[in-house]
Amino acid sequence: MKLFFDGSSVKQPTSSSIKKMNSNFKVKCLYAMTLIILIGTVAIFWGLNDVNAQTSQNSSVFKVIVQVVNNGNLDEQGTVHVTMDGSRSPHVLNNQMFPALQTTSFTFEFSSAEAPVGKGFVAEVVYGDDEHKRAYGTNTPSKSPETVAITIP
Repeated sequence: MKLFFDGSSVKQPTSSSIKKMNSNFKVKCLYAMTLIILIGTVAIFWGLNDVNAQTSQNSSVFKVIVQVVNNGNLDEQGTVHVTMDGSRSPHVLNNQMFPALQTTSFTFEFSSAEAPVGKGFVAEVVYGDDEHKRAYGTNTPSKSPETVAITIP
């Protein structure tokens, strides 16, 4: 028998209290396992939906290739934007280098829903001290990417 410092002894649990503790423990374990299964199922379901969405998007993509031709003797640094007509979300590549006397290509991808056949787009290069050059294009019925060239000095 163990004694506490105050002289009282440890009480041994009765068999009914042991059964009650075991049943409470079983209920808590069952609840925890149910939550884990539910959370796992939801996570797997969301993961599968994302994979399906990516697969369907890749089959219908509109590409714009922007070729920046730097005819100057100095390298330039700037930003390339492509925006579909009527869209508020341009695709942007910041801090791009345009080497002197070279052509650099950049590819932008849009979903076919955002860029139906016949819809126009604007490609813009901003370089130097806020110098702007633009090129305009249209999504044609051909299944090939649209290419625009922008020449900077």
